Amino acid sequence: MILGAPGALAATPNHGGQSGYINMPSAVVEADGTFSAGYSYDSPYGQMWATANLLPFLQMTGRYVSITGIPGFTNEKGEIGSNYGRYKDKVVDGKLRLWAETDYMPSVAVGMTDLFGTELFKGQYIVATKTLGANKNIEASLGYARHRPDGPFAGMRWTPTGLPRWSLVAEYDTTDYRRDFRAAETNAGKRNKGVSAGIEYRWGWLALQAARNRDQFSVNAFISIPFNEREFVPKIFEPAYFIDDKDPPPRPSRDAWHSNPGYGADLVNALVKQDYKNVRVEQEGNTLALTLTNSRISNLGRAVGRAARTAVAFTPVGVTSLRITYTTLDQPVATYDFLDLQKLNDYFEGKIDRQEFLNFVLLRYPDKGDVIRDAQQSWLNEFLDRPPATAVAAVRALPAAPVATTSATTPAQPSATSASIIPVPALVKRPEPDITASTLAIGVGVDGDVVQVKSLDREANRFKIAPKIGFFFNDPSGAFRYSISAAANYDRRLGDGLYLNSAASLQLVETVSGVKQPSNSTLPHVRSDVAEYLRGNRFTVNRVLLNKYDNPAERVYTRLSAGLYEDMFRGVGGQMLYLPKDKRWAVDLSIDALQQRGYDGILSTRDYKTVTAIGSLHYRLPHDITITARAGRFLAKDTGVRMEFKRRFQSGIEVGAWYTHTNGNDITSPGTPSKPYQDRGVFLSVPLNTMLAMDTQANAGFSLSPWTRDIGQMVASPGDLYNMIERPRADMLSYDGLGNFAERADEQNLPAVNPPVRPFANPWPIMRARLEQSSSALPEPAQWVKATALIGGVVVASALSDKPVDRFVKKHQDSTVLRNWDKVGKAMPFVLVGAAGAAIAFGDERGQNIGMISMQSVAAATGMAVLGKYAVGRARPDENRGPWTSVGDGKSRSDAAFPSGHSAIAFAAVTPLAKEYDAPWLYGLAALGSAGRVAGRKHWVSDTVAGGIIGYAMGSWLWEAQRDQSKSGLTIAPGPKEISITWQKSY
Repeated sequence: MILGAPGALAATPNHGGQSGYINMPSAVVEADGTFSAGYSYDSPYGQMWATANLLPFLQMTGRYVSITGIPGFTNEKGEIGSNYGRYKDKVVDGKLRLWAETDYMPSVAVGMTDLFGTELFKGQYIVATKTLGANKNIEASLGYARHRPDGPFAGMRWTPTGLPRWSLVAEYDTTDYRRDFRAAETNAGKRNKGVSAGIEYRWGWLALQAARNRDQFSVNAFISIPFNEREFVPKIFEPAYFIDDKDPPPRPSRDAWHSNPGYGADLVNALVKQDYKNVRVEQEGNTLALTLTNSRISNLGRAVGRAARTAVAFTPVGVTSLRITYTTLDQPVATYDFLDLQKLNDYFEGKIDRQEFLNFVLLRYPDKGDVIRDAQQSWLNEFLDRPPATAVAAVRALPAAPVATTSATTPAQPSATSASIIPVPALVKRPEPDITASTLAIGVGVDGDVVQVKSLDREANRFKIAPKIGFFFNDPSGAFRYSISAAANYDRRLGDGLYLNSAASLQLVETVSGVKQPSNSTLPHVRSDVAEYLRGNRFTVNRVLLNKYDNPAERVYTRLSAGLYEDMFRGVGGQMLYLPKDKRWAVDLSIDALQQRGYDGILSTRDYKTVTAIGSLHYRLPHDITITARAGRFLAKDTGVRMEFKRRFQSGIEVGAWYTHTNGNDITSPGTPSKPYQDRGVFLSVPLNTMLAMDTQANAGFSLSPWTRDIGQMVASPGDLYNMIERPRADMLSYDGLGNFAERADEQNLPAVNPPVRPFANPWPIMRARLEQSSSALPEPAQWVKATALIGGVVVASALSDKPVDRFVKKHQDSTVLRNWDKVGKAMPFVLVGAAGAAIAFGDERGQNIGMISMQSVAAATGMAVLGKYAVGRARPDENRGPWTSVGDGKSRSDAAFPSGHSAIAFAAVTPLAKEYDAPWLYGLAALGSAGRVAGRKHWVSDTVAGGIIGYAMGSWLWEAQRDQSKSGLTIAPGPKEISITWQKSY
């Protein structure tokens, strides 16, 4: 996208960041992958906001709202909050588009504001939007909202055809500002509902809106970035791939290659000059084998392609095949077998097309024999380690680092993703360099650093110094704090898979030491003492680790670690990663024995010790969406689960969020004893190659989450195996796995080079088909009456045991058996729903269908249970109010006892599976979990019986209706790259 192009991106966020008008929302959801950030001021509210379209129909917004006229904190002595300034609040909003606009129907969306936390700006709305006019340059919306805004609202936008950068906008704002938080102390109490109007100007990614309502002016400025653009900056400084001289020396024979290490050194040095590291070379029979990695090129196929092009120029006569094994930290990721060197060379020269070339390429997971180890390279390493004068005398002239140029005769080499620059090889001379030296260099703007001092040698031993900045928000003693330090890293390879990793930092300027508010967390302070660590010592040893990586079997990776893991913990531990043949998922297990470090940041320790154990399941969905489920024991000795969602866009930018639920009792505000706080946050990861003029593997990222929480925390991984493998594995499995292999202009439009943006499939036909099937199987009225009477009788009969069973449980509530049974009851629905999800993810066609029926049953049973809770409003046993009394004051009817939601979910999840596979024992698991709710005094016996009947009824009905898909031809077939969904009705 060209900055400044008229009408390039019609981003229309309102003051709160959601797409809309001035303060009112619309049903518009911006283009898939759009990220917007801005600042608005509409007295008394100043808002910094960021909005991301995580899915084509889902828009999420985070806001940091400051309120003029209200101090952040009040304290009689002025000790806390005196530097905080205005009152500030964090807000999360969401909008879900139910369906998109058609020729005759408007788009419709529902939304919720202030989903978590203080809920000062909480509201819900539904809105419809339609574009009008011959040029579709008029947008009109009508909606209804509850709370904030409140009542019917409307909005309109007009963009003149002759002035596409400009728009006029108007709305009817139904917000009752007098009901806002402490409105009497702010300008909000003086504002009225009514009409607002404004004018907007857009320039490429940038936009500005100025508006006026009946009381005052407002302003909103923002930038919108399309994450689904492949790159934002042309790669004008990308070095050219290797080109041999016009008159290269004759290629040696295989005997000459073996007798003179200089020939192998030629190849190694040529690769090192192109940022390849840990290069190992071996020639046996008709095959030349390479093991290597690349420290700069971000795409696996392109990195292997440049290595293959270089190897062809140095291959001895008589060698007919080439094998390249790409590694990360000495661990093999992918092996490329090029079975015919002549065909390989023909492809580089453009003589054959991609399809023909693929007949001579084998891409596979490596086996142990593919990796060339240090011991096999002693002949070459001895040669490379000689003094420079001795070594160079035995080596033919070697290539200098390729340099891109923009002259008319030798234009720059194109990027890995550019389709607009035609590659013309740059011919360079071959001076005689020192092939062993590592030089210390100063770089400006390299890898996203403002400035850096860096040294990197051919074995990937690295020393680097660069500035580091940290930001901290919302402490009572100051709303914004920061630290600027000089960070140094030293990483050294000690042997095959054995690495020393270290980091230290020196604080230059910081305000974090001004934090005075002590943590009131009742959990072990595994993170909430962060301020103590940040002000403990200007010089800190952040990390000193020994990491041993190994690949004991195909698709199995391990890591053992010992040392200082991070600023707060030291320890020993390990991780194992397994990649199954089903390419959509991966599983790993991390176990670490840890001790808390002292505040001085050097070698002191504290008394707190723990063992963490986290099992993780990673599942890749279409559209580069990854769902990760983690379960186990966290840093504060709390146990639970953590769910992570992330999506990677065409640019490589990743946006995601996580939510953790554990048994830790974090009652720090906004947590309460009845509703403890659970850890959650959002993150953004930006690969800098999209924003730099040269390819790089560097990433910048940030996360937004509370920085003084102890619940659901994990230790910083010494070297996470899944993160190490994830991207190269995804490149390997993408299309043909070659990526921008040859960097030929005529292949830039291939899907493997520039993957197309795939539209999300419309789920409505499938949903409608299943609804039709289900409605056709509904019972007749007479059957409803009979079933209702029978169910009522069973529930009434079970109610006779409510009192005696609860008396027994109450008497023995300190029993270890009952406490553990309670835990089983809490966890069982999650386990059973997970089993249904696994059937969808990993099952055959039959299993996928039954898993989907199970999920539908869970949704239906949950809805029925919630309705029942609101209707009956029965108090739970632990309220000690009697078996048929209403919930007490301060209790929500949505949290009432009758019926048991856990029981409804458990039986709904297992019933389709039990019926389909004739496995009645599954009902026993659901009953065991239901009884656990009684053992924990969360439900009466009759609650669980009613919930179980609801779940069983929903599961049975939907199984009967949808189990046979042979007549309707409904198939759902997840594949490694996409999910195929088809529906064919037979009449």
